[in-house]
Amino acid sequence: MPLLLLFALPACAPKPGASAADAEAKPVPVTVADAKPMALRRTVPVVGTLYPYEDVTLSPKVGGRVLRAFKDVGDRVAPGEPLLELDATEYRLAVDQARPAFEAELRKLKLITLPATDAAFEQWIPRVDAVAEAKANAELADSELKRAEREMASGVGSRQILDSATNRLTVAKTRVQVAETDARVTLANARRLKAALDDAERKLGDTKLNAPNPAEWSEWLKELGPTTTPLKYAVAQKMVSIGSPVESTPATSCYRLVIDHALKFGATIPEKHAPEVALGQSVELRVEAYPNQLFTGGVARISPTTDTDNRTFAVVIGVRNGDGRLKAGGFATAEIVVRSDTVVTVPPEALVQFAGVNKVFVADGNKAKVVEVGIGARDKEWLEVTGLPVGAKVITSGQSQLVDGALIRIR
Repeated sequence: MPLLLLFALPACAPKPGASAADAEAKPVPVTVADAKPMALRRTVPVVGTLYPYEDVTLSPKVGGRVLRAFKDVGDRVAPGEPLLELDATEYRLAVDQARPAFEAELRKLKLITLPATDAAFEQWIPRVDAVAEAKANAELADSELKRAEREMASGVGSRQILDSATNRLTVAKTRVQVAETDARVTLANARRLKAALDDAERKLGDTKLNAPNPAEWSEWLKELGPTTTPLKYAVAQKMVSIGSPVESTPATSCYRLVIDHALKFGATIPEKHAPEVALGQSVELRVEAYPNQLFTGGVARISPTTDTDNRTFAVVIGVRNGDGRLKAGGFATAEIVVRSDTVVTVPPEALVQFAGVNKVFVADGNKAKVVEVGIGARDKEWLEVTGLPVGAKVITSGQSQLVDGALIRIR
């Protein structure tokens, strides 16, 4: 029996020169992927409200009753197009009364229109009938005085005739001055009557309420870019009906108009992003009404100040809305594209996180090497990392069995 045990024991002993650690060190099967470069856009997310380019409430400058209302809610109105008309009977009568009085003063001065300047009128004064007549009488009196002086000098005249001629010339010259003064007074009265006529005509014109013409529209297009959509307002509210009384003081609001084929997206941004946001940067917007639709815009205005309450600054983003799908007053989310970087990306499954440390395993020959990384933007298919070179073979499976320097076998 002991002899049999002696023969059996050597068969169970380890081979000469082999240790237990070598017997257990088996390569871990892993999969790898390349760390790839990617052009990544850097964006600043914002939320805010879509405002119309222009939002204006209109009222006539004069009072009266609404005679006609040309537009209703939802209608489009071009700048200068009429919205409503008031009963203009009273204002037309005022014009009819003011015009004849003004024209009568012009006829006294033999004018068709008022002179542009006082100097121009001074050159015209000699043509006024009363002035011309007075000057003619003065010239006649002057010639009679000269004749009387000659006769007196030759001894055939008398002192009485000479004194009478002198007095007539003095009176004639005074009448010229009076006629010229009357002409100037008539001109002043004509100007007053012209102002009254202009006021009456303005009030008559104000009985029609027209859509305004935004003077800054061309400047806005420089920020937004050219558009093929013609400038038009949309009627957002109509507050009066035919026959409604309208007052000028206090003003009765009649129409609310908005320009909505160009919108202003107002948002606030944390002040830490101030160095990144600049005029002209492109913006991508989304709204709940069109979850799969991307709308574009551009940064048009940046506030020069920061709100001390919440440490944010305001921006205005111009958004084209030629098809009218976006509604003014609606909520939107957006991303301002501030720049584009080339970054290193790895598959998300390559990341190993433990005790607040982010790391990946890299295949270094037949061993695994631990590399600590910083992480940035991520997506379903990639993860931005720093501290890793492009082309590194990152391990994407089997990491739970790995330590730094562990043997691996790439499947």
